[in-house]
Amino acid sequence: MNKFLFLIPLLLGTGIGFAHAEPLDEIRTEILNFDGSSADVQVSWNQDNTVSQYEIGCVSCFPNISKVTTENNIILNEVTSIGDKSMVLLYVIAYDSDKEISKAKQIFVELK
Repeated sequence: MNKFLFLIPLLLGTGIGFAHAEPLDEIRTEILNFDGSSADVQVSWNQDNTVSQYEIGCVSCFPNISKVTTENNIILNEVTSIGDKSMVLLYVIAYDSDKEISKAKQIFVELK
């Protein structure tokens, strides 16, 4: 019985640690409305406390769209597709507290 009581704190102590989520592991998009030529797109991602701000933009839009936020979601308005295609090219860039890029991702979204 004494060995069992000794192992419980050891097992609990070794299982405790700090988890660090990589920025932009889970990027989700949702088309809020689409009128056939442009859309409002909500972009959201996993929270990371090491990131000071995010830049979110649309490369395929004319003119290009770029917004900055400290939250883990944003709505881009008047998102347009690449030419006659229905594909949109978005990006999310995470910046650390020194304003250095910590991670960047491109996202293709099909407007429907």
